[in-house]
Amino acid sequence: MKQFFSSQTIKDSTVVTIGMGISTVLSALSIFFIARFLGPSGFGLYVSALAVVVIITDSLELAISNSLVKFAAGTDRPRAFIKFGFYLKLFLGLVLGLLFTFASQPLATLIQPQLKTPLLVASGIIPAVFLLRFPRSVLQAQKRFISDSVIDVSTNLLRLLFILSFYYFFHLTVELALVAYVLGALTAFLVGASLISWRFLASPLDVSVKRKFFNFQKWLTLGFIVAAIHGRIDSILLLRFSGPSATGIYQAAYRFFMPAIQLAAALSLVFAPRFASFDTGKKTRQYLTKATILSLSLACLSLAIIPLSPWLVNLIFGQKYNLSIPLVRILAFGFAAFLAGAPFTSHLIYSTHRTKLFLLINLCQLILLITLDFILMPLYGSYGAAWAITVTLVIINSVLALLAWTYVKKN
Repeated sequence: MKQFFSSQTIKDSTVVTIGMGISTVLSALSIFFIARFLGPSGFGLYVSALAVVVIITDSLELAISNSLVKFAAGTDRPRAFIKFGFYLKLFLGLVLGLLFTFASQPLATLIQPQLKTPLLVASGIIPAVFLLRFPRSVLQAQKRFISDSVIDVSTNLLRLLFILSFYYFFHLTVELALVAYVLGALTAFLVGASLISWRFLASPLDVSVKRKFFNFQKWLTLGFIVAAIHGRIDSILLLRFSGPSATGIYQAAYRFFMPAIQLAAALSLVFAPRFASFDTGKKTRQYLTKATILSLSLACLSLAIIPLSPWLVNLIFGQKYNLSIPLVRILAFGFAAFLAGAPFTSHLIYSTHRTKLFLLINLCQLILLITLDFILMPLYGSYGAAWAITVTLVIINSVLALLAWTYVKKN
């Protein structure tokens, strides 16, 4: 145990967790002010518009970021892969942002007409996030977790400052809240750009670099498309079935578990380059054991929110959001399973290279979630959405754990 708690993994996890903790507080304050200023209906429109563009962004951007971490951490030509990843991010971010600008209006008509202007403004989030995540991917591959945390904290701090400025000088609207998101991401990208070396731009690119990158990325892309949809589709469906107010109530409860999502992401940042670098099954098995102990310990934090939920909901969101209290209690169990499963996805992607399996698992998760949403949402509204995601997370993360440990034992 002494060796475990003094390991570099724990040190890196501590750095990332502290940075993530500060970032989470700043992000929570942003959500607190947006929810308070806009009310349940306006908050529901804000999170729904954000959900649509995040589905598009995460579908393609996350695969590029993960591929950058993989090849920049585990190859002898990291600069060439970084250069190719940068060009890919720049091109796709601009093209997707432009295409979504034109597609936003018919899409809003299909989901909810009140989304027309918010979706148009939110199109700027796509290229902004593509740019923002580039320096973070480079720093993660280089295991420079302090610098990576600086970018993360800067993003949420700047977003909060823009929100408060808009509220002070203007009347905060759904559209201005989305503008604050764009400006925070773009400004934080400038911070990140100053923390990395741009010498990679001089590196030559050849067919082998592109081929290796795409061969690894293609299955991840399909997997992240599915993952991005099942991670956000509940808000869009709930808006369609029950309207903006019910969506705002549900998302208020969901926001209590954003720290769990960010913590799982932080753990993945630490796990990914290590799983990518191990050259023996023994090293992988030993590391997965450590990672499992850590993630199970952190999963208990999600359950700790259950007795505190009435006090927290009233303190943060106010009495208008009291219907969120039972939703928080339901979601706590699902996100405990989500935290416990954090190391298994990294293991399957970076140690076993089972990117097709990653796609299959996410596809099963999407089918299960949407099926439960269509059954439960029309009957129980926001309560149905909470039960759907909780049941899905428990089942899928149990399957991931079983697959990861089965593969380890066989090798």
